[in-house]
Amino acid sequence: MWSRRGFAGFLLALVSRPQRTSGQSGPAPAAAELPPKITARNYRADAVILLVGLPIYRRAGVGGGKASLEETGEGADLRRTLFFAAGSDPKRARGLSRLGWMREVAVGPDSAPSEVSYFGVLTSSPEESLDNARKSVGEPPAGRSIFSAVSGRHTVSHSRSAVTNFEYSSSALWSDSGLIDYAQSMFRAGSLDWRETAWPKSPNQAPPTFLVELANLLKQRKPRATGRYVYGEQEYLLELEAQKPTHDRVPLLPVRGKIRNLRTSHETPFRIWLENDSASPVPVRIEFQARSFLRLTFEAVAA
Repeated sequence: MWSRRGFAGFLLALVSRPQRTSGQSGPAPAAAELPPKITARNYRADAVILLVGLPIYRRAGVGGGKASLEETGEGADLRRTLFFAAGSDPKRARGLSRLGWMREVAVGPDSAPSEVSYFGVLTSSPEESLDNARKSVGEPPAGRSIFSAVSGRHTVSHSRSAVTNFEYSSSALWSDSGLIDYAQSMFRAGSLDWRETAWPKSPNQAPPTFLVELANLLKQRKPRATGRYVYGEQEYLLELEAQKPTHDRVPLLPVRGKIRNLRTSHETPFRIWLENDSASPVPVRIEFQARSFLRLTFEAVAA
């Protein structure tokens, strides 16, 4: 299930520092003493309900989120922590509680990290149609919900990951550190099915993960950029195409993106807007069609 919703977890996910998990060692701390460079944005989530592709209902502030990039050290000692989490506010979303949370840590140069680890948590939501969504909204929330969690580590030419499901309070929000701590404990206790894959196409680096590859491509500021990444032992193609900058008070650079699962050929389109005069890959706005009937927009707001 996670492979199909990997990118949805990114958009439908501040939180704690990376922790070591059983059977998985975390990246070594950076040796450099340079102060960290941190870019972070908080978001308001707005929703549009679609019927055969046409908007029939809009509501602002149905949830929120946060994205951040922290960099310490340089060269071989560079350490980047990339984070995105978001979710609904049941008080603003007619009782519906859905969330996604993702963190990736890369060690080594931007272009060729020696190690990448990632951890994510996602609500297991059954809404595959507008009718399903209406039923979920109409039903009173249960005391506990099912969540999925993924943990993985990439080294040169190699990846290793595991997925698990667990129950947790339905009232948990995307910013609930207790939920993340509990999810991490699932990988420290018990026996999980850790899968491993060799990637001969990455002979000199760890295969990139989603946020790592997206940040690298966005920093290039090219009219078109293409990359590949690995998540949950599956390979994805990531394509970006920059549009003409806007002429707003704060000029923005719109970028259209598309993700294709190279095994299933399933495609996921999205759009982001960057500050045109900044090299930061942390977007000002994110737009994503989470379902055929649901489009979400994450708009940056003051902290």
